[in-house]
Amino acid sequence: MKHLSLISMLMLALCLVACSNRYRRDFGGGEAVLPSGQPATALVLQDVASVELSLWDGAIPFDMRDYTAWAQGHIAGARRLTLEDLELERGLPQDKASPILFMGDGPLDQRPERAAEIALEKGHRNVQIFPGGWQAWTAGRTSH
Repeated sequence: MKHLSLISMLMLALCLVACSNRYRRDFGGGEAVLPSGQPATALVLQDVASVELSLWDGAIPFDMRDYTAWAQGHIAGARRLTLEDLELERGLPQDKASPILFMGDGPLDQRPERAAEIALEKGHRNVQIFPGGWQAWTAGRTSH
């Protein structure tokens, strides 16, 4: 019974995360629309291997976690960024075609999705999200 309630809670959490976003699309999932009415084309990276490939291809990683979490560990080369920085147009590359990758703590952290939305609204065209975040990154790296 205990396992059943745990599974039910996990399923509910996954459903809420999946349904909460208005613009996320998996590889080739089609075009979606931001709340502002603008088209969005954020690419969702599903696993560590996809993130590694994206980084190898030149994506600039942005870590949305707080400073304490970032200081304890982050992807090599990741820049720490806040939503406030993005709103004030600080931190993103001038070249709007540069690939940028947002990640946070894990699947329940909504900051990377909001960051991607802001970047798209500011005109960036190569926006990526890694919803697994730091939790998936560290789990995926230790299993290799």
